[in-house]
Amino acid sequence: MEATILALLKLIMGIILITKGADWFTEAAVRIAEATHVPRVIIGATIVSLATTMPEFTVSTYSALTERADFAVGNAIGSTVCNIGLILGTCLMIRPMLIDRPSLTIQQGLIMVGSGAMVTLLGVDGALSKLNSIPLILGLIGYIYYSVRAARSERNKALLELVDMVDGDVEGSRINIRREIFFFMLGAGCVIFGSRWLVNGAELIARRLGVPELIIGITLVALGTSLPEYVTALTATIKGYQEISVGNIMGADILDILWVLGGTSLAGGLPIQRQTKMLDFPVMLLLMIMLTLFARTRNRISRLEGFGLFIVYVLYLAVMFLKFRVP
Repeated sequence: MEATILALLKLIMGIILITKGADWFTEAAVRIAEATHVPRVIIGATIVSLATTMPEFTVSTYSALTERADFAVGNAIGSTVCNIGLILGTCLMIRPMLIDRPSLTIQQGLIMVGSGAMVTLLGVDGALSKLNSIPLILGLIGYIYYSVRAARSERNKALLELVDMVDGDVEGSRINIRREIFFFMLGAGCVIFGSRWLVNGAELIARRLGVPELIIGITLVALGTSLPEYVTALTATIKGYQEISVGNIMGADILDILWVLGGTSLAGGLPIQRQTKMLDFPVMLLLMIMLTLFARTRNRISRLEGFGLFIVYVLYLAVMFLKFRVP
């Protein structure tokens, strides 16, 4: 009992450290970039976009380097499924969502589906090797280039709005570089140590419950790294604010695949379990295709369509625990 409580405390403290550390890291990185006159378009397309998936990247990389590859794979795939099925699905059931910039959203949806299909094909032989990581990394570079070009368009200011959300109104104020470097380092340290506690806590829970690490990675670890965004999005939706956008969800899922899985497999290679090939990849692709198709119709996504995404997520969890629970 004491071991279980200790594992839960490690898990919770890991989530808190990762969340706060990621905030400090991102805010400091943006302000340092602005102080050194890096164009805001570049800041939005690189620093802010990549920092949104920094918790997933750090957790998966630490898991892979410490020979917990199932956590690494489960966290990345679980985050993509959680983003669409749980976070977006729940918010849509509360309030339908208009599609801002529909043509660009559809383009992003196609990139998301293409990324999902690519990683599925690369993993069909049972592993994401260092060699397999090359197409994913090249895809990441291409996506960043696409994001920069899209942000330069007058029709798409989403990335610039992301920069404003991160750094607030700092125009006209003098940025203290030493202070920002301190918070940059502090944030990075918190994310690294938080990832260690989160993974260690999740591993202890998996052992106590007799559940495979892959399932714990897809559920507990992935939900833990996505929990702050889920609470924020849910609260904002209930209050009538649209803090979450379909484009942001798609962008996060693209980076979960290209950056998190690509970077992690480059660090050491990742085995792909039978469950991932038979269940996780197909469900991930299904949700991606559903979201892209929903975004094409009437420039809005309805409550019923959100319910459809949520039901797929619930059924996915049910099948996973019923069929693949035994290690």
